[in-house]
Amino acid sequence: MRLTLTPHPTSISISEFKRDAYCSASEAEPTKVKKKKKKRRLRMEKEQQEVNVLTTSKFTWTINNFSSQVWFKFFYSDTFFVGPYSWQIAILPGMPNIYLRGLLVDRLYAGDIDNVPVGSRSLNFKLSLVDQLHGKSTIINESENINIHQLKTGVDVVSFRVHSDLVFDRKNGFLVNDTGIVVAEVSVNGLGLDHDQNHPCSVMKSTALFLDFRGLCKMEKDYVQLLENSCSKYPSLIESHRKRKRSQRFNQLSFTKLGKLLHFLKTKKVKDMKSDHTRMELQDLWDEAEIRFDDLSWLEPHVKSALTYFENAAKVEKLKANVVDLEEKVKTLKADAIAIDAVLETTKKELAKAEEGFVEIDLDDQLGYGIP
Repeated sequence: MRLTLTPHPTSISISEFKRDAYCSASEAEPTKVKKKKKKRRLRMEKEQQEVNVLTTSKFTWTINNFSSQVWFKFFYSDTFFVGPYSWQIAILPGMPNIYLRGLLVDRLYAGDIDNVPVGSRSLNFKLSLVDQLHGKSTIINESENINIHQLKTGVDVVSFRVHSDLVFDRKNGFLVNDTGIVVAEVSVNGLGLDHDQNHPCSVMKSTALFLDFRGLCKMEKDYVQLLENSCSKYPSLIESHRKRKRSQRFNQLSFTKLGKLLHFLKTKKVKDMKSDHTRMELQDLWDEAEIRFDDLSWLEPHVKSALTYFENAAKVEKLKANVVDLEEKVKTLKADAIAIDAVLETTKKELAKAEEGFVEIDLDDQLGYGIP
């Protein structure tokens, strides 16, 4: 089962953005394009302040239909990336305990691991099971200052177990509508700005999780077909990256973002968008993809529709209710008008009868008494 993450990587090479972020904009340039370039420039400035010291990413795994998962068998989140590493969250539902694991999937750049002095790169990994009702009693376990050189792929970085009764008790808020949320926060220090240029994706270790994507980079296999379909229909997605001669690492991050967005739109249902968390996840994916690709106008209507569906549906329902109310008022007023019209006709007849033999006289005339 593949479930959706919300990645927020901050380890993107600064040099990749310079060519576009600082190009001068014409005064006649559309407002939307200006806003996009401004957003890209601000993002670049933020990355420039952070990337030298610490690369941090936060990933949210929303697990739908939790109780229907296969028990006593691990299932895994999508693969996500922090620095030159890929990670996964794993969960094992069972009795009496449920196990959660954060693990290293792969080292994407073998040369990078060899060239960095031992001890100069360390890892902090925090894994949380979210209390969706209260928000304050989230179960957390974390490991700090782990020497990445000593880690082996597939080995737990951090893990903990939670009693099943605690998770399934509704008052605790760990399962709401049979949906659980697990968050991983990963920080890797010792990354430099030249990392992408020195160790491109071409030296990524081969793994079944990744496939070549049009010679641009290695991509997680779940996203390749979605990207192939989109790029075949909208070739500018590929052309823009090839013309700018982006590094394979940049291409990987860009198309991973787009792949996650497409995967989200394909796998989520309309009812899922009732959740504030799910809408925020989609908004984050869209913001990241929009920064990296010049033209996603073909995809924007679908994203905006998903984000605003329930807001628009609520507005439509409210207007429908108003229409019904006004129609009822019109019916009432029409009935009142018919009744008033009937009274009017009767009154007219009474007036005509009263006017028979009635002669209007001057008010100053004498009343008279029958003798001339």
